[in-house]
Amino acid sequence: MSSLIAIVGRPNVGKSSLFNFLTGSRAALVADFSGLTRDRQYGRAKRSNTILIDTGGIAPESDDISRSVIRQTNLAIKEAEELIFVVDAKDGLVPLDEEISLSLRKVNKPITLVINKVDSEKDQRQLGEFDSLGFNKIFYISCSHNRGLKELESEILIEQPSMESQEGNLQSLKISIIGRPNVGKSTFVNSVLGEDRLLVSSTSGTTRDSIEVPISISGKELYLIDTAGIRRKRASKEKLEEFSISQSLESIRLSTITIILIDSSESIVDQDMHLLGLALASGNTVILAANKSDLLTKKDKELLKAQVERKLRFADYIDAHFISAQKNKGLFRLIKHSVERHEANSKEISTNKLNTILSDALLKQPPSMSGRFRPKLRYAHAGGKRPLRIVIHGNNLSALQNSYKRYLENYFRKELGLSTSVFVQFMDSENPYKNKKNILTDRQKKRRKRIAKRKK
Repeated sequence: MSSLIAIVGRPNVGKSSLFNFLTGSRAALVADFSGLTRDRQYGRAKRSNTILIDTGGIAPESDDISRSVIRQTNLAIKEAEELIFVVDAKDGLVPLDEEISLSLRKVNKPITLVINKVDSEKDQRQLGEFDSLGFNKIFYISCSHNRGLKELESEILIEQPSMESQEGNLQSLKISIIGRPNVGKSTFVNSVLGEDRLLVSSTSGTTRDSIEVPISISGKELYLIDTAGIRRKRASKEKLEEFSISQSLESIRLSTITIILIDSSESIVDQDMHLLGLALASGNTVILAANKSDLLTKKDKELLKAQVERKLRFADYIDAHFISAQKNKGLFRLIKHSVERHEANSKEISTNKLNTILSDALLKQPPSMSGRFRPKLRYAHAGGKRPLRIVIHGNNLSALQNSYKRYLENYFRKELGLSTSVFVQFMDSENPYKNKKNILTDRQKKRRKRIAKRKK
């Protein structure tokens, strides 16, 4: 079995930087900002089966969010088999470090003291004060200067050969949950898990990192990705929020299914449509979910449904669901439906089937004439997935009207039973005689002169 190691310490001592190095990822947000990490972030170590947990900084409780962060950190400490206690060499030994070390000793688990921000050997010689904490295993590192990290990694992580089965689990289906701030994304994940796995608050912008949470539904291993709320660019003024939004957008690329959560009490707004466009462009299976539907009357639901259908006329293949994350209504049905849609969208499509559909489309509605010629569509084949790309070869295809191109995209999507973006690419056949001068023989030249003489 793989061991579980939690990385703990005060705020802004470099826990997330160490987590990113040991996991070989950029899953945790890193910035010169105290209290950046809030939720527990899990990640598998490089070349090892060890699971690492990045936690929020332990600091005096000042508000509801800080109390929630400490509760999340305590859960990680209780769950872990070993602990990495990170301190800051620049600040030296502070009273809060002593308090944390005393509380960690009470859990009676192996503890490794990691002193970060030791940028040179001279700094290391001045850190004898940390010996008073009484830890046997002490490492001096600098995450920013990549110093001492390899030694720490080789000591605390047992290198193990990669197993294909475990790598397969890492490739499990990922479902990103995106939306504007405070629409209930974290509540959605907590309700599915049946526990307070993520911080939830009425304060907008509580979630900062994109957190992957594994779940199992109907025997299928899935990952739900909770993301930070995405506001309009001009409304995102803080650098921290920009980092969170970029991570949320990256989660769309990493996932195969995107659930767009909207606030049913506020209806569907332009920012929701913008997020919908981003998800469709990625080629993901996209599902729209109206949260907080328990607050709506039957008449309100009908009005919202009519508005969604009107605004999604350009993408009428997207399903809309009414759910309530707080009341846990419709969540599992939504996830199961999303997986079914994805499986239908991921089926292999033969070239023969694509050409049959193309022939039917041409019979029902041939392309319009372009001058003296009609564009001729000869054959089609698949050109890629996510999004599905269909390549059609023919002659004079540059003269096809945009309306006819959209007709073909919609026709292919309908006949294939897809609920995702379909892009049709047109490839004109090259004329082998283009720009090639026709050299006449002497006989042809004489014949051309006779014809010209007769015409005169």
